[in-house]
Amino acid sequence: MARMCAAVFVSALLSCLCTSSYVGLTDAGVPANRATQDVGIKAAPQLAELSACATGLSLYQGGLDYNGYGCYCGIGGTGSPLDETDTCCYIHDNCYLQSPCSSSLLYYSIPYKCSTSGCRTDDVTITCSGASSYPWYYGGEKDCAEAICNCDRAFAFCLKETRPTFNPAYRNWSNSKC
Repeated sequence: MARMCAAVFVSALLSCLCTSSYVGLTDAGVPANRATQDVGIKAAPQLAELSACATGLSLYQGGLDYNGYGCYCGIGGTGSPLDETDTCCYIHDNCYLQSPCSSSLLYYSIPYKCSTSGCRTDDVTITCSGASSYPWYYGGEKDCAEAICNCDRAFAFCLKETRPTFNPAYRNWSNSKC
């Protein structure tokens, strides 16, 4: 799941993601050897935006840096995280798994509401809206949207905190090494 993060950075650049259609991962910029499934990524650009806001990286640079980073950043994940950045992705995977979402497809397809301020500064803040802010969602989808936002928020701040230890050697890391 957190391996989707990098794809999200790249896919946010594609205007077609602003529609309600589903896009194959290779169409969204995920390398073919990592694109093992199709995921609805209607809301995935929100993860990219939050991460860019917190880290100060452009969407493009974030995609280059995190797409396939280590054993957990991007699609899937196995083995032990290689460093603190990879651990952020591992934690993000687990956050999604522990969410109240009824389907894993909702992780990347349910839009959520949040506010940001101070993007690309040391004083950045990201605030997720509570479940009551989604009157158009049914039942557990309200809690799902809030939970996914909070997972993405925590992930963005984790990437910000671990950026000083980012290791370029772990970019495009082969899952076979994990």
